[in-house]
Amino acid sequence: MTFSPSPRAALLAALLLGAAHSQAAMPVQPLHYDMLNGYGMASGGSFNYWDKSYSGSGNSSQDYAPLSGGLGDLSDGIIANEGWHLTENTEGTGPYVGWNRGEPWLITFHFAQVQQFQTVTVWYDDADGFGDVAPPAALTVTVQGLTQRFEITDQPGAAPTFAVLTLAAGTRGDSLVLGVERFSNGVMLSEVGFTATPVPEPASLLLMGLGLGLTSWARRARREA
Repeated sequence: MTFSPSPRAALLAALLLGAAHSQAAMPVQPLHYDMLNGYGMASGGSFNYWDKSYSGSGNSSQDYAPLSGGLGDLSDGIIANEGWHLTENTEGTGPYVGWNRGEPWLITFHFAQVQQFQTVTVWYDDADGFGDVAPPAALTVTVQGLTQRFEITDQPGAAPTFAVLTLAAGTRGDSLVLGVERFSNGVMLSEVGFTATPVPEPASLLLMGLGLGLTSWARRARREA
């Protein structure tokens, strides 16, 4: 007797197999991120460079206050295209979050499920030292205890720019720590973005395996018919 799967089962198998092979890295949004708030006038700034829109716990109007469980300026999709001195204000509602001490500055991003991370893009102001603001000296990415370090080149000119960090194959986890190493200057970040592919849950892997098995049976049945 030759096993022949039903058309519906064969269709399900084909869809699962296609999904397994067609996954590509896509932008992925964190659930929340944790960090110390930016600094401001109380710490010698001309304005307040807080993450004022932060939605989690912590005082978003206090220099270096611990913030946790929320989202804010670094994940709102707003990328600054003008320098900090043109966009920041005393209310701390500008697009940048700035720090002028501490190294490395650590921001922990949490995701809904395990991700296979491909890239991290960091947007920042390259003020070329104006107002004691410069690009990061280096950026680090830590996932599952493994750290990758990327030195940043200070490009000519003074304008907002970005760095794309291409991560090593197999960088996967449900959280990612971005470390910001400074020169002697302050650093202003306006956005952090990620591309990744989700890692299937065990139940999804079981269904995928079932789909592959059904596809194999279907092919064998056609050969024996």
